[in-house]
Amino acid sequence: MRQKSHKAGDLVCAPQASLLHTGGTTIKLEEPTLLLVADHVADGGALWCPVIYKGHVWSILKKDLYEPRRKDGDKTC
Repeated sequence: MRQKSHKAGDLVCAPQASLLHTGGTTIKLEEPTLLLVADHVADGGALWCPVIYKGHVWSILKKDLYEPRRKDGDKTC
């Protein structure tokens, strides 16, 4: 399955236990989290997506991201 291309400013959700990486630091998300895409990521071979989390740019695996939706259809994690 082909993954969606994300562009700067898109809101995406990451599930609990997703890993975020930056400058030699790795953290695990404790709950599903709404993130802001920091830069355009093409469909091509890129595995990582730059996102903003707590005011800093982190990298997360593109395959871990999904479109924010609630059961009632609202766009939220």
